[in-house]
Amino acid sequence: MRWFRLHLRSRRVPLALGSATALITLAWVLSLVYTDSTTINARTASLTIMLAVVAFGATLSGADDALDHTASVNWPLRRAVHLFLAGAAITALLSLSTLTDARYEPLALVLRNTAGLLGLTALGTALVGAALSWIAPLIWTLIAVLPVMGPSRDVRTQVASWLIQPAGTTAATVCATVLAVTGLLAYALRGGPLRPVSETAPDR
Repeated sequence: MRWFRLHLRSRRVPLALGSATALITLAWVLSLVYTDSTTINARTASLTIMLAVVAFGATLSGADDALDHTASVNWPLRRAVHLFLAGAAITALLSLSTLTDARYEPLALVLRNTAGLLGLTALGTALVGAALSWIAPLIWTLIAVLPVMGPSRDVRTQVASWLIQPAGTTAATVCATVLAVTGLLAYALRGGPLRPVSETAPDR
């Protein structure tokens, strides 16, 4: 298990886990103090999940790009497991709120949004690198939580604001699933793009 501990440390997973925990807790405290509802609304939940996913997005690449692409390691499997564990960690942290008076629920919405945003972040990592992978989930989330967005029967609106659509909305579920699967496959098979040596070499 030594390699696993080294992998977590090299990917800055403890820092990401601490950041995600702090963000989720902060949103939970604010909802507990300032609202009377037992369910944290979809907009707050979506913003919180997005920030937690972005925190873990920084762990999707290491300091040495060449090592991340070496043929001696089964990187596709490791990347897929890493992504699944990140999603499981975020979902577990959110699910702890069900023991309190302010909850991230329903679980179907939490799972859908976590999977979709994590897939979008992974896709961004595969295309432009982990350092810029936060851009797409941030922009899409900010669009989805705009006041003009809301539950709708229009499919285009459901896709644009899939994050805040009620659990069970077909278009939103399909959109999240496509993002999750596409991101998983792209990241697992490709990883991140190779950066110039000048960007990864230690300062002298």
